[in-house]
Amino acid sequence: MGSWQKKLSSFASNPASKQHLLNASFETVHPDGAGTHGPVADLAALKVEWHQFVEHVARKTQSLMATHLQSCELVACSPGGVLDLACCRKFSYEELQQERAVLQQEISEFYALPLQLRVFYDAEKDACTREKTVFTLFQELSQTNEVIRFLVTEFGGELVY
Repeated sequence: MGSWQKKLSSFASNPASKQHLLNASFETVHPDGAGTHGPVADLAALKVEWHQFVEHVARKTQSLMATHLQSCELVACSPGGVLDLACCRKFSYEELQQERAVLQQEISEFYALPLQLRVFYDAEKDACTREKTVFTLFQELSQTNEVIRFLVTEFGGELVY
């Protein structure tokens, strides 16, 4: 099992194979059949290498930025090269906004594309991923678990933490 992981990681870290994957994921835009705006990145191809990018940032002694990037997700890439990065934690969003210029440069260098980064806070995902308190968990348990609900209604019990 370790042998295939070693082969796969060496393939992913090989610059020639990486460039081949990037070239395969680009398309040239021709508005009205004239003029070339240059390569445009495919969102799926960028997502494939997202974890490698986060590891790349961590290796460059920017482990704090890499930690914030782990809670983020690439959500869109427009034909103009604008890359949307959604943060599901408000603190990570605020920190990445402060380091936006450095992050912009790192993304452009790693993907070898002239990408413009747009970072935004996704409150909906934050609400879904936020850890629940013990009290919230107990309240949900008393409403959904039949055994707990029976004990509470029949014996007047109460969940206490």
